Amino acid sequence: MSAGTHSPPFGTLHRIARVMQITQAIALVLLLVFGALLWRNIADFRNADALVDQTHEVQEEIDRVRASVMLGGLALRNYAISPRPEFLASLARTSDESRDATERLQKLVQDNPSQTTRAREVHSETAEILGWYGSSSVIAQRDGAAALQASLAARVNIDASQRLRELLDVMDTEERALLEARRDAREAGFQSVKRWSAAIGLVFVLFTAGAIVHAGRLVGLGESRLKTLHDDAEKDPLTGLANRRAIDRAAQAQAGRPMAVISFDLDLFKPVNDRHGHAAGDEVLRTVAARLQQQSRHGDVVARTGGDEFVILLPGLADVKVLEGIAARVRSTVGEPIDFDGVALRVGASVGYACSDGSQRFEQLAAQADAMSYEEKKRGKVGRV
Repeated sequence: MSAGTHSPPFGTLHRIARVMQITQAIALVLLLVFGALLWRNIADFRNADALVDQTHEVQEEIDRVRASVMLGGLALRNYAISPRPEFLASLARTSDESRDATERLQKLVQDNPSQTTRAREVHSETAEILGWYGSSSVIAQRDGAAALQASLAARVNIDASQRLRELLDVMDTEERALLEARRDAREAGFQSVKRWSAAIGLVFVLFTAGAIVHAGRLVGLGESRLKTLHDDAEKDPLTGLANRRAIDRAAQAQAGRPMAVISFDLDLFKPVNDRHGHAAGDEVLRTVAARLQQQSRHGDVVARTGGDEFVILLPGLADVKVLEGIAARVRSTVGEPIDFDGVALRVGASVGYACSDGSQRFEQLAAQADAMSYEEKKRGKVGRV
């Protein structure tokens, strides 16, 4: 045979090598493009997630301003009825909390012009109310409870906090709307991340079989990390319960269906914290959480939504009699003694509840339950004065 017969088909090999080079170059370009798009989508998702967190923080500060101003007024009236120093101390503390909360609120909404304007007015209204609280405190300390009672009587028909409540309600309504939109944006970002992750996997499969395992690991690792971030973002780290975000998501899934809501915060929790320390307070929260989970039905969502605030979502329940019984059991189980280093700690619960056949949204039921809980707590405090 001639030498040409034994020579490899160099032209064909060259073409194959050229195709491989082009294929690899295309794969690299596509990988870079898809990688950049994926990175941008992850950044968008993280930004959307941060905006959701920011909205939750704004709502928490709105609630904090509302509660601290109300508690300050309650402390002042309690002192007028029973002139005990701890009431004035409570007034001073809640006044500081109100000031700090309005400052934080202004910083949180500074990227929203309409909310910034309202936050400034909230700060002004709060300062005016706190100024009156302060002058009333001076009157109480200088002239006694009788003088304070006379000062309060002169303002009995004046609702000094009406404008503040209206502003906070408007801000809260806008934040709820923002929260819904930002949740949608976050979900869209999450879905986009998943789609681009799948596309990257497909690119690897089409252009290089040797990179399939590696691509699968990258996609799998990315989805695993996203899922971990998502799960951690919906769990309260202290108690292991769902957090506000998780229960909002669960409630959204129940929209238009029968459901019930139980809402309460712990009575006497602050005295336990003050007397026995934060470790005791944490133990109380963990124990209460464990008891609530033990008593909950399959499918119920038990959430810690604030410091000592709990909300329970009960899907499929629209019978108020059954709900009353469950609320009574919650009240009873929370009130059972909690052992902490040999000391029996006791807290209570001002339980509020509401249910619907599906005609009311979760937010409406939660508001009704909160109002009921507030009334029960108020009756309890009046009974203790």
